Amino acid sequence: MIRLLLSHQWKESTRSSVWQKNLAVNLVLGFFMLLMLLYVVLLSVFLDKIIEWGLPGKDPVAVINGVMLYYFLLDLGMRFVMQELPVLSIQPYLHLPVGKGKLVHFVLWKSITSMFNFLPLLLFIPYALKMLPEVYGLGGAWSWVAGLFLLTLVNNFLTLYFKRQLAEKPLVTVGFLLAVVALATLDYLNYISLGTASGAFFQAMGQNPVWVLVPLLVLVGVYLINYRFLVAHTYPEEMRVRKQSRIDGSAEIGFLQRFGELGTLIGLELKLIMRHKRPKSTTMMSIFFLAYGFIFYTNKMYTDGFAMLIFPGIFMTGFMMLSYGQFVPGWQSAHFDALLTKRLSPYTFFLGKFWLFVPACTVAYLVTLLYGLMPNIGGKIMLINTACFLYNIGINTFVVLYLSTYNKKRIDLSKSASFNWQGVGASQFIMMLPALLIPILIYLPFGLMDNPWWGVAAMGLTGLLGFIFHRQLLGLVVKRFQQEKYAIAAGFRQA
Repeated sequence: MIRLLLSHQWKESTRSSVWQKNLAVNLVLGFFMLLMLLYVVLLSVFLDKIIEWGLPGKDPVAVINGVMLYYFLLDLGMRFVMQELPVLSIQPYLHLPVGKGKLVHFVLWKSITSMFNFLPLLLFIPYALKMLPEVYGLGGAWSWVAGLFLLTLVNNFLTLYFKRQLAEKPLVTVGFLLAVVALATLDYLNYISLGTASGAFFQAMGQNPVWVLVPLLVLVGVYLINYRFLVAHTYPEEMRVRKQSRIDGSAEIGFLQRFGELGTLIGLELKLIMRHKRPKSTTMMSIFFLAYGFIFYTNKMYTDGFAMLIFPGIFMTGFMMLSYGQFVPGWQSAHFDALLTKRLSPYTFFLGKFWLFVPACTVAYLVTLLYGLMPNIGGKIMLINTACFLYNIGINTFVVLYLSTYNKKRIDLSKSASFNWQGVGASQFIMMLPALLIPILIYLPFGLMDNPWWGVAAMGLTGLLGFIFHRQLLGLVVKRFQQEKYAIAAGFRQA
């Protein structure tokens, strides 16, 4: 049965209309992927030397054991953004004498072939075979590697489960992500120590193979959760209902309907984000970017002044708006001609984008307030981030929307989110310059006069005035769009 399913998957891929078109690209990407994997193996071979050079006097084995849990948290974040869900057209098999459980098991086992599951092995096996036999013996070294691989698979199945839950029950996934952020925050504030727990656990796995049972039991539990979820969502009746709901589009987000046409547009935008890989990936990236402060605010060179703190403030409170907004209206490129024929006001179209960005910036700003708990600089960070938030919703939203009218590159939402450069052009790079430089220019005169807080206040006041007069600023965006809409449509028609 497994051989038959693999044969069907191969035929489905090779008989696809885009197989020949993407073959050359995939070969080039495959070459660079192999080159990257070679670099990973070389890094592993010389990992002990790198640690001895960077941390003289430290035991390389203890250092690696202490950072492994941090590595798996980073791995989980990268998977959530970049790893694709394994799929199988399961409906054609359901009327055949094939156990549904076998099909579900095939889908789950198929995910193990993901590149993300082999990167940790390439990164740590050469290091483990070189260093650990002297410390734990050969058996202990392989026990350590087995535990590493099992935790890698735990991350794999956790990612699959919560990415699928993002479409079914988004609050479950958001709650999980917030729990991870809270764990990292508690560790940073020294309420808990992940490094100590990581060092003790991985040392125990090397010294006593019985500890490998811990990640094994966790893996079995996560696998069963995925299995039950997929089995519960493979009924033909459920598939038929979902298909109909996608076609007629009648199912709307309830509370948005009270806002009329504007609410409908925002609801459709949210559906576009939830149902397609690339906009969903772009949006999820903004959640992980909220942790940028842990890297930036811990460097005293940056936190002593004011100007450098504006950059993380703008990024963290407005990353979703900047990253998602740079491809407006490319997200609608597949049906842009249809939008032009509708009785839809361009002003309402862009107003919907504006009121999508404002709540996103608000949520990001509220999360960044947690950095206010940092000793000595917490209050300073909160005030600067408040000014950056006001500037983002009052000025940068309109900068992004105005420059988006220069975007004439089509985006195919059916394509993968990883290594996809569709829609990327000069306008995306140009857009970042005013978004980041103008707030610095507003602050700079006050900073040079040794009145930094007045500069921060001026930036926040500018954003507040922009938000109050958002209708007038949005009118400038609409005027520009009216001049360019037919050129934009022509660009979107090109393959």
